[in-house]
Amino acid sequence: MTLILNILHRDTSILAADRKAIAGGLNLAALETGAPAVYDFNKITVNPSLNLAIGVAGNTHEHFYLPEIGLSTSINEVLSKIRKNMECFLRVNDRTLLKALSGFMVNQAIVTFFDKDADIYCTNTFLFSPVENQTRIHSGGDPARIFHAGSGSRYFEEAVGMECIRSFLSAISSSCTPEACISWMQDAFEKVSTKDQHTGPEAVFFVSTRQNPRFSKWERG
Repeated sequence: MTLILNILHRDTSILAADRKAIAGGLNLAALETGAPAVYDFNKITVNPSLNLAIGVAGNTHEHFYLPEIGLSTSINEVLSKIRKNMECFLRVNDRTLLKALSGFMVNQAIVTFFDKDADIYCTNTFLFSPVENQTRIHSGGDPARIFHAGSGSRYFEEAVGMECIRSFLSAISSSCTPEACISWMQDAFEKVSTKDQHTGPEAVFFVSTRQNPRFSKWERG
């Protein structure tokens, strides 16, 4: 229950998530019972070497790999842990459980990092549920791209407007400064929050650039 946004450019990657969550657990039952919202909920995790950031949407307690990210300095190790978690979550070899499967929430993650050896920024998108697994890796370059996940994702293009999105991507094609991108992204969160009751209007941002590839939380000046 969130909105995760990522701007991927050849010289930078910015990952953002809203601060809103559902008290009592991020699950279908909490939504159906109208559980109250809580704020300043952490949806972005950075690994110890700060070369990778991951934003999660859905039931955060079902992303079992998250505690292990704090022990994984290797990008390949982190990506491997996520894929292993996805595979274990899928009910391929235990199909009797599908009989009792009524409603479920799709879990999504956006992982972004700077690959020093390949000299490129990358974003790896993940989607998993008891009946489906999807993963795709994207490399940064021209043009810049935007990735989105979570409950607010379905409203993103409608709320922000395709013309606004295209104009923004064109404007940052040659130069993608964190200041300009974060201002636009914050506006996007505010617009999406008016369409999706589970997305908060305020967001937290983590930034990595070629000049400083270690992901750090963006603090407003």
